[in-house]
Order: sequence, then C-alpha cells, then structure tokens
Amino acid sequence: MRLILTAAALSVAAACSGQTASTETPTAVQTVTAPTEDARFIAVMSYADWCGSCKELDPKVKAVQTANTFDGVEFFTLDYTARDEEDFFEGAATLGEDDTLRETFSAKIKTGKLYLIERETGMIVSTIDKSMSEADITQAIESATA
Repeated sequence: MRLILTAAALSVAAACSGQTASTETPTAVQTVTAPTEDARFIAVMSYADWCGSCKELDPKVKAVQTANTFDGVEFFTLDYTARDEEDFFEGAATLGEDDTLRETFSAKIKTGKLYLIERETGMIVSTIDKSMSEADITQAIESATA
C-alpha cells in the first residue's frame, strides 16, 4: 500500500512540475490558408507528428525555406497526425489541390513527403523525401520552378 501511495505522489509531483517525459517539442499545428494569387507553385508537406520520415524531412525543408527565396512558391503543411482524412482533404481543398492530392493518396494518405504542385495544371512537378539533402531539395525546387 505504501508503495502505491509513493508512486501516486511521485506522479502528482511530476505532473505539477510542468515537466514532461518527452524532450521533443511537437510541430505546432497551423491552420491552412489559401495560397496568394502570386503563387505559381505550392509546396505541400504531408506531415504527422508520429512519422519518422517527417521528423527527418521537416527540419531540412525549414532550413531550405530560411536560406532561400523561391519566387512564386509558397509552402504549406497538411497535418495528418490525428489520421483524420476529412480534415486532411479539407486543408487540400483550401489550397485548391483537393483533386490532385485525392488522386495521389487514392489508396492511403502517405506522410513524410513534400509535393511541389504547379497551381495552373494541378500537376505534381517534384516529390521531395527524407533521403534528399538540403542542397538536393533546393535544386529540386529550383529545377521544377525554372
């Protein structure tokens, strides 16, 4: 009995201290907004907090965004953390790419990739994944948008 009370007291103390067991900070969930009219391309990250590929790709994409200015390209993240397909495709519709992404994910939504989509045609012109370096990602975006 004393062991149970000690364990409970430690749990309460840990909860009250404001510290969590995990040192990782999850990516903040952002509301998807429509791209600007100037955007010729949109880069759409299919993301989930539980996705290992996302955890590798996301920092690379953010570093590339910080280091470069890609004229006519806007970056967006569609969050699939909750595995809510309706919410995911609602975000895709806000971007104007519902049909493109429904076709791409016809069998199953896959996370951990960045899709560069030409807005005029709705075509995916480049797919970027975790195996690519920051230089490779930059080159892929520059080549696709040239």
